[in-house]
Amino acid sequence: MKITAAVIVRNEEAQLAGCLQSLLPLADELVVVDTGSDDRTVPLALEFTPHVYSFEWQDDFALARNYSLEMATGDYVLVADADHRVVHPAEARGLLEDFARAHSPNTLGTVVILSGVRDGDHTLEEASVSPKFFRRGRFTFQGAIHEQLVPVEGEALQAPTGLHYLHSGYEDREAILARIDRNRRILQRELERHPDDEYYLYQLGKADFCRKAYGDAVRAFEQSLASMTFAGAALPTGTHGRAVSEDMLIDLLTCLAYACANLERYQDACDLLERHRAMGHPATRWADFPHALGYLYLMLGDVPRAREAFLSAVQIGPRRELVRGTGGFSAFYHLGLLAEAEGDIGAALGNYLQSLQARPDYTAAISRCVDLVTERRAALPPQIWEAADVETLVTVYVKRLVKHLGAGERDHALMLLAAAKATAPGLLEACSAALQQLKTVVENEA
Repeated sequence: MKITAAVIVRNEEAQLAGCLQSLLPLADELVVVDTGSDDRTVPLALEFTPHVYSFEWQDDFALARNYSLEMATGDYVLVADADHRVVHPAEARGLLEDFARAHSPNTLGTVVILSGVRDGDHTLEEASVSPKFFRRGRFTFQGAIHEQLVPVEGEALQAPTGLHYLHSGYEDREAILARIDRNRRILQRELERHPDDEYYLYQLGKADFCRKAYGDAVRAFEQSLASMTFAGAALPTGTHGRAVSEDMLIDLLTCLAYACANLERYQDACDLLERHRAMGHPATRWADFPHALGYLYLMLGDVPRAREAFLSAVQIGPRRELVRGTGGFSAFYHLGLLAEAEGDIGAALGNYLQSLQARPDYTAAISRCVDLVTERRAALPPQIWEAADVETLVTVYVKRLVKHLGAGERDHALMLLAAAKATAPGLLEACSAALQQLKTVVENEA
């Protein structure tokens, strides 16, 4: 079996080497199609493969993707972008061969894509599932933007390959905005041709949400929903008569809810999600759904309903979450905030502990644990030290110490040091070492 990895690129010199390096262990052939680079993308690609081709960009991703398929000679094709990295590339070839043996040629193989999306001071981790592996000649791309694979004939099936990509394309804000501008131009052109297409409207809403134009995002998301036909607990159908995918619907609903929240339309967002919860369609059974509902009730000051919603998210758990943590560490963190609001510091620390057991480097939970020492004179349980990532915990602890010392709040600094000693000797030693290192740096700069 011969596998071709196909990538389309433009000005990707910063990303491309990492992508191609991760594809080498699984691919017999690397095909790179350049759509007009004016940096070192092409010579860099040629260091990895002789199969580098030029294609005139026509504001149509499907055209470029299909050209890469024309250049491929493998039995199967794996599609990637320059900002994708294969997780565990040494194991990937075996996964793809197992998939090909186990499924019919009209089965699309899906890949889990892990993305880090900046949201203020935090990074939200999204996990999306996308078809990327298929029998060459059985599928083609359609759609000028956010192109999708469709079968040449017959019906298509989908099944997981087991592959994961790390996606780094959402970290650089300037690159994000440039990509959004390009995507919005193409989306608006396509919507002139297909004004009620729920998928293009959804993607336009996503673009507007990313550029923080929340009013525009709400309008696009609401138009997308209005283009769907809902029938009880089943997935809705779109304008083309096909069922809307679960991951698109849950993402649309939660993004619409958060867009409304950013406009302080909390009750409107609550009403929206409650209407869909009453329908009971599959999107309501993702952890992201009750997590968003819990956040909205929290903003409305309805603590009992917020707690009920976050507990529902925890019960669903990480097995069905689009944004990582909505069924785990983030839900436990919000349950901790609710416990704090009711004055139950023991319960708050218990929830923060569960959050850190799910994600040891979760800074939000660590910060609340540290701040409770000075705000509520709380004693940190030793389990916090055992569960938390040591480097992250020490970093937060030292920042608080420096902050209080700089503000002349000696009592607060002493409280933190006493709590560190009581929690774990290692925490006190790490803080002392970090403070000494900071002192040495300051003295050297002086």
